[in-house]
Amino acid sequence: MKIKTYIINMKESVERRERVLKEVSRYSFLDIEWVEAVNGKQLMEVQIGQLFDRKRFYSRYDREPLPGEIGCTLSHRECYRRLLWSDCKYALILEDDVFFQHPDDVNWIFGNMDKVMISNKSCIITLASHQLYFTKDISKLGSYSFYRFIKAVGTCAYLVNRHAAEKLLAVNKPFIVADDFEYMFRHGIYLLGIYPYLAFGASSEQLVESEIIQDRKSSGIRKTSFKYRMTRFFDYKLYGLLWRLKIVKFRV
Repeated sequence: MKIKTYIINMKESVERRERVLKEVSRYSFLDIEWVEAVNGKQLMEVQIGQLFDRKRFYSRYDREPLPGEIGCTLSHRECYRRLLWSDCKYALILEDDVFFQHPDDVNWIFGNMDKVMISNKSCIITLASHQLYFTKDISKLGSYSFYRFIKAVGTCAYLVNRHAAEKLLAVNKPFIVADDFEYMFRHGIYLLGIYPYLAFGASSEQLVESEIIQDRKSSGIRKTSFKYRMTRFFDYKLYGLLWRLKIVKFRV
């Protein structure tokens, strides 16, 4: 079975394109379609105003969005649109820094993914790391388990079904970072994470450069608002309670 696969890559990032092509070429089940990444630094202010909601972003994160974050979110939304234009039930979205772990298992895992992917409601399955997850596994494929999760970092490799794509595109102007899974969880998207992890992003592991990570580092330490600190305080109190009740766990 072929799986529609969208690979996000900036047109000028030829080296990364060649590297990820070498990575995915070993898997014949991937029906690859390239998606040209949006370069947030090349967008004019009027374009950003038309495509992205800075005000709501600031309200959620208590800071201004980085150009790379805007471009990343818009690039992933283009993948969601293409999925809805197709007749596929779900699609795999990859960023150009992805590496697959346990390559001998990849074909088998994807060959059985229909047993895990939920078709009657919004669902996203991340193949990379997740941090805050519910302790009871939902499904198993051999030695791999799938857990519901709340928090994860990175969007290098994940599956998204049509219902989830529709829900994320229902917001006309996006205002979240592409990997704000906590927001997705709270807005009704069923999040599943595989363990052991099947993929990782070389950028998050600092094996290749990441524009977003570099920009975040250069932005330095900033003072957050009292409202934002209190919101996060109560979030962490809730997560701490769930952890003490052994309902959720944290992965390092």
